[in-house]
Amino acid sequence: MTTTPTPAPSDTALEAAEETVTVTVELTVTEDVTYEFRSEVEVPAEIATDPDELHDYLTENEELWLDDLNPVGGVLYINERHLDQAALVLTA
Repeated sequence: MTTTPTPAPSDTALEAAEETVTVTVELTVTEDVTYEFRSEVEVPAEIATDPDELHDYLTENEELWLDDLNPVGGVLYINERHLDQAALVLTA
């Protein structure tokens, strides 16, 4: 039985396989994030001590605290991230 050795890949073939290019891409990413921050809000006294009623009230009246949500100033937790789209941007 005769065996023929497999030729080693040439240096040029290896270089071509490792060659990279820089391209511009347009990406659409969706993130599910959680922000932790503090806000001073005025609420009816009777709901201030009931966590469920307070939550419902603040959900219905987000204008009371929304301006205090600073995406770069508080604590940020990224819960999930996925890439929705990627497209090559052709440039001249």
